[in-house]
Amino acid sequence: MSTRPTVAPKLSLDTRNRYTLAFDTDQADIYHGVRPGYQPEILEFLTQQQPGLAVDLGAGTGLFTAQLVAAGWDVVAVDPAANMLSVLAREHPEVETVVTQVEELNTAQRQAQAQLVVAAQAWHWIDTVQGCQKAAELLTEDGVFGIVHHQIDTSEAWVLRLCKIMHSGDIHPAEHPPEVTSRFTQPVGKWWCWEQLLSVEQIHHLMMSRAFYLRTHDKQRQRMHDNLNWYLLEHQGYEQNTMIRIPYVTSAWRMQRTELGALA
Repeated sequence: MSTRPTVAPKLSLDTRNRYTLAFDTDQADIYHGVRPGYQPEILEFLTQQQPGLAVDLGAGTGLFTAQLVAAGWDVVAVDPAANMLSVLAREHPEVETVVTQVEELNTAQRQAQAQLVVAAQAWHWIDTVQGCQKAAELLTEDGVFGIVHHQIDTSEAWVLRLCKIMHSGDIHPAEHPPEVTSRFTQPVGKWWCWEQLLSVEQIHHLMMSRAFYLRTHDKQRQRMHDNLNWYLLEHQGYEQNTMIRIPYVTSAWRMQRTELGALA
């Protein structure tokens, strides 16, 4: 029986604000060092257009931005966490960064200019209605809106337990399309199954990059580290220097503006 999620997350405005701001910490380098990047095939699936302007919503430290830059796109990276964007700017100084909530982004300067708008590992932090409005305002007539999610594959029982210990929040149904408004066509999806190899220390860092860990108190954090050590070293029997296979499934979804979206 599959233990993958079957229902998409529903976050209140207050929850989104609290957890989004949790990422604006001095842990941005840990996040950037341990969170997985993106396969080039994802960008190839999203759009076949010649590189132009791409707007990366919820860009964070630039893990997807790196794929856009490598493919020759001019990128505007948007994120409310200045510390996350500072890592992106250090790695990709040619990218324009905008520190703001996506819902408050001023699109007037780039109205109908972006060939691609993408939210990678960020759509659950963005209000659906307002996010779709901003994306529709930014896109050219034939532009593409893309939503991408990395998901630790909890269909394996030991991985499900690992995610519970880490409070990982990997709760996106991989094969269910993301919620969008009538401004966009029905999302078309594609999936990739792959693995990330991490040491015990790196798995601790992965846990430290999660919103729950960043928001909780020191006593709870220590309990999480203790539980993770017990689970990996004692229960699972891994050595400290063992590279542990963490299975992932990545889903990517593409869509275009409808007539309603064109009126944005």
